[in-house]
Amino acid sequence: MRRWTLWLAVACMPAMAAEADDAMLPPTELVWRAIAGTPEVHGAEAGVSRADAQARLLNGGSYEGQATVIPQRRRVEGDRAYNEWELEITRPIRLPGKARLDREIGSLGKDVARLDLEDAHHTAARRLLAAWADWQRARAARHQRERLAEIAQRDRDVVARRVALGDAAERERIAADAALAQAQAMLVEARRGQTQAELTWQSLFPALPLPQVEPGEDYAPPELAGNDAAWVAAIVARSHEIGASAALARQADAQARRVRADRVPDPTVGIRVINDLAGRERAYGVVLGLPLGGSYRSAEAASARADADAAEAGLAAVRRDIERDARLAVAMARANRALWASQRQALEAARQHAAKAARAYALGEAGIEDLLAARRAEREATLAEHQAAIDAFEAVTRVRVDAHELWHRHDGEATSPRDAGGLPALPALDG
Repeated sequence: MRRWTLWLAVACMPAMAAEADDAMLPPTELVWRAIAGTPEVHGAEAGVSRADAQARLLNGGSYEGQATVIPQRRRVEGDRAYNEWELEITRPIRLPGKARLDREIGSLGKDVARLDLEDAHHTAARRLLAAWADWQRARAARHQRERLAEIAQRDRDVVARRVALGDAAERERIAADAALAQAQAMLVEARRGQTQAELTWQSLFPALPLPQVEPGEDYAPPELAGNDAAWVAAIVARSHEIGASAALARQADAQARRVRADRVPDPTVGIRVINDLAGRERAYGVVLGLPLGGSYRSAEAASARADADAAEAGLAAVRRDIERDARLAVAMARANRALWASQRQALEAARQHAAKAARAYALGEAGIEDLLAARRAEREATLAEHQAAIDAFEAVTRVRVDAHELWHRHDGEATSPRDAGGLPALPALDG
């Protein structure tokens, strides 16, 4: 009761009115909280902090000064001993252009981390939807198996009374007992399935409670409004996975240019002070060190360029896979909705057949086997219709989640694929 009260309280919040437009969806505000609490999102948040620190590291560089002190004691034959020392202070100097590349690499790293965080959020949203739909299917199966067991129990009681009155043969009671036992076994299996789905849900999203209200018999899944091409374009344009891969490819290119720039080594400059003969002699000088580059730096540059080419190929592969999955998701949403409509027609036919079988059995025009078969067909058709409705609901909601129209705090696009087939604006790199 306390859990359902929490649902009602959150359902009254204005922030949820825009998105929680289907009775099958959990409250949006609770979904956001549940997603934000997943380990994957926490890990991605740590990645953002690491990328920020890495950007500061690259901006400052590893160009730290070094002080070298050499104390020594000189003994001169025929003379006394002298205390002497040398002091050298040097620092590497980053050549022009390298600092700009380092800042670019750090900034792109932050973009990748932020987009990875958004993608972790999106992945958690898809996982939540899948677990939610699995639980809805398990609950629908348990609900229908309970009703089938109740009908089987009622039919068995009716047959038992008729057998006692001599209006039915003993074989009819045996058939009714067998149907009841089968229905009860299927109910046990359905309850086990619901328990498994609930435990899975509670392990993944313990902060989001499951409602205790049963779905309505006449639930109709929503249709996917708008143009298919617009939905596909929205999913591709708003994909954080593509955005992260693109930023990663640009970062790899910047790193390759940075390594190529290192073929011209950074010099080391400094000053040197020499104090000899207890201060009777002093020398001051400038230190200039220049590494002599060789085949190592050339090979390193070639390796970095290969990594950049591989990242670019990876971006193309990600874009291809996202577009393929988007087309498949939209097609499945259309197909599952059409399948549900066919299952609804099959259910109506099964109901009519079961009603006729019940009247025929009451009039003695049909046997118990015909009635039990009709009852079983009706309940199986009911379960198939409910399962098809949940499949259609999941497929349509999956498209909305992938298009970032649902369960995302938002990318800022003003356009929606629901609107006259218009295409959405591209999301910003920072998500």
